[in-house]
Amino acid sequence: MRFLPVPDAPLATPPTRSTRAVLAWLLRRAAAPFAVACAASIVANVIQAIVPAFLGAALDSGIEHGLTPRIWALALGLLALFCVYAVGDTMLSYFSTLVRLRISFDIDRLVGRQVTTTGAALDRQTSSGEVSSIVASDSDSIGTFFQRAVPVIGAAVSFAVVAVLMLRTSPLLGTIVIIGMPLTAWIVTLVIKPLQSRQSRQREAQSEVTTITTDTVAGLRILRGIGGEEVFADRYRQASQELRRRGVQVAGTQSILMSLQVLLPGLFVAAIVWAAARLAIEGEITAGELITFYGYTAYLSWPLMVFSSSVQEYTRAVVGVRRLRRLLETAPTAGTAAERQHLERDMRSAEPVTGQIHDTASGARFAPGLMTAIVAPNPDISAALATRLGRFNDGASPVTLDGVDLREMGLARARASIVVAGAEAQLFTGTLRQALSGRDAPDPVPVGPAELAAAEARRAGVADVDQQVRPQPRQADGDNRLLAALEAADANDILTSLHAGLAGMITEKGRSLSGGQRQRVALARALLTEAPALVLISPTSALDSHTEARVAQRIRSARAGRTTVVATESPLVLAVCDEVVLLGEDGRERARATHREMLSRARAGDESALAYRRIVARATGSEDAPDGNDAGGADAAPAAASEPIRGVDR
Repeated sequence: MRFLPVPDAPLATPPTRSTRAVLAWLLRRAAAPFAVACAASIVANVIQAIVPAFLGAALDSGIEHGLTPRIWALALGLLALFCVYAVGDTMLSYFSTLVRLRISFDIDRLVGRQVTTTGAALDRQTSSGEVSSIVASDSDSIGTFFQRAVPVIGAAVSFAVVAVLMLRTSPLLGTIVIIGMPLTAWIVTLVIKPLQSRQSRQREAQSEVTTITTDTVAGLRILRGIGGEEVFADRYRQASQELRRRGVQVAGTQSILMSLQVLLPGLFVAAIVWAAARLAIEGEITAGELITFYGYTAYLSWPLMVFSSSVQEYTRAVVGVRRLRRLLETAPTAGTAAERQHLERDMRSAEPVTGQIHDTASGARFAPGLMTAIVAPNPDISAALATRLGRFNDGASPVTLDGVDLREMGLARARASIVVAGAEAQLFTGTLRQALSGRDAPDPVPVGPAELAAAEARRAGVADVDQQVRPQPRQADGDNRLLAALEAADANDILTSLHAGLAGMITEKGRSLSGGQRQRVALARALLTEAPALVLISPTSALDSHTEARVAQRIRSARAGRTTVVATESPLVLAVCDEVVLLGEDGRERARATHREMLSRARAGDESALAYRRIVARATGSEDAPDGNDAGGADAAPAAASEPIRGVDR
């Protein structure tokens, strides 16, 4: 949701050739509120700067002539200036905050778009901790820098005004100001480089700690199961201590900078007051002019303080922009960045292609309308094949669909034609309806007490609930498709286990569901795509043998007439496939037949068939491979029969 009171300009791609180019691009995005804020800052600061001139003039006039109309005019003039100052300062606060929020929001949008468009290439080049740090802290640091840059501009203009006024009154004092202020500011900048370097190292350590924390929380249950909590705790302890050490180094440099912010303006004011007092004693300036010069010098400490603070914000912003540049320079492994930015939108209108699929790397061909199984001695081999079929790596050997190279086909059209469902079920917080339908999910349907009572009765195991007690649930458009997909994935138990059915909530990463339930929800989601060609990677690896047998039959029925490729070693799934393709250690097709024919050849002593039987037997944990007819003849396949395909876009 957006609450910024500015039009949402299209988010283009920023130039990443340099840090300054990125900062300039971000500034252009917030040019209008930045310009208004700068104008307000100039007005407010100039008014503050010239107030001592009014006070000095009033003092000289009062000493010489008493309470005169001139003093009243000066007082009314000050009152008018303070009214203008109040308006300007309010506008400065409002629009400078708007600049910070606008730029921070744009950075968050850039990161979100880059993460979704880069896909599997992202985690190979950037850690999750670094991505989190950009969104959590760097975006705010960069936005804060632009917010603090606004008063710097106003302070610079007011400094110029004060310098001119002081030169007109006393060339000596004006010269001291013109030379002394830049010299003081230059001394402050000497701290920039070491502070920037130490902050960069601190951010790297912070990213490392965030990454370790994320990995530990995500795998906490597994760590407890294998007794690895202490190992990860030690890693976190070391990383956090390193972060503490680097934080102390940053704090030391910042303390020097803060000391200079107090010391240098104090020395500068003391020098100006001393020189002005000498001139007043010698009669070269009046008492009112002395007060005026003191007011000027007291005010000049403010621009110096603003400049010093902006130095700190600039160093943080530079560190953040460098990390943002590294993230934005991550190139997707398939398709161009422009293609991937609009992939989801284009897939809705893309015309799918049907026909034979040919993987040139393995030599395997997948006939249209058939359910074909892939069996490999190493899960990485079948995972690599699925990666190529889904066009997740344009550098891989070509895959043709109906004789056309997928790399020459638009990415949206290729993804609409061939959908890959990974072995790991990726679920997010939301309703079951949203988990199945993705971003196209309709708004939740309100659920009344009767529906909740019926759901509770189903949870209690009541097989037949009277229709008067359990009225027919109200369904949004398209819910029938979702229910049919759940039926095909044998996932009706998930529907009944949730209090509100399709409107029932699923917690983060689907932790409220068992492993088998998560897998069946992901399978139902894949079936809902109704893709011309669907690639499933170990879709039943977390299921018991009885459920696995039912799911295998239902997948075949649901996908009748469409191309389905299943990477599996389960004999219960292999038995229902039209044909089985055996890959060798080199990833090339070694044999092709039905599951029964493969086992028959193995009994006859065929070398390739014997290798096939060993793979299937290893998956079932038995000495020989069952033929798949008996649901109880095989144990459940292991939970990690195949490595997941990361970054699946669909």
